[in-house]
Amino acid sequence: DTVIGPVVSKLHFDKIQNLIQQGIEEGVELACGGTGKPEHLERGYYIKPTIFVNVNNASTIAQQEIFGPVLAIIPYQDETEAIQIANDTPYGLSGYVSGSHQRALDVASRLRTGMVHINGAEGSFDTPFGGYKQSGNGREFGEYGFEDYLEIKAVMGVQN
Repeated sequence: DTVIGPVVSKLHFDKIQNLIQQGIEEGVELACGGTGKPEHLERGYYIKPTIFVNVNNASTIAQQEIFGPVLAIIPYQDETEAIQIANDTPYGLSGYVSGSHQRALDVASRLRTGMVHINGAEGSFDTPFGGYKQSGNGREFGEYGFEDYLEIKAVMGVQN
């Protein structure tokens, strides 16, 4: 079973609804879901789990960080094209790779994202969290998360 809770605010709910509507207006093929709330949930900011298929990477839903239960499935021919598609966005928070571990590590090293999950691996509190490009600067968690709280001093001198 999978449980999906509501999004955090009306502002975020409206943003996701607008992005779903934009995908529909751009002619992206909707497999399931869509705008509006699930029929049985009138209270709260619940989003219908939505899947778009055969998505062009230039479409809005492929280029934005939606942060909601919206999946854009983009077809590709080979690994090189998949990496190019993944990197062709102004964002780079996280990626997911499945397959043989060594091959997945190779792909992960070529992705411009702050995090890559391989074969379902999850992060922990000692794993740095953060993205590349417009997905943010700096890291939370792990030893790198402490760097924002440190003051580094350089002392230079010449002995007389």
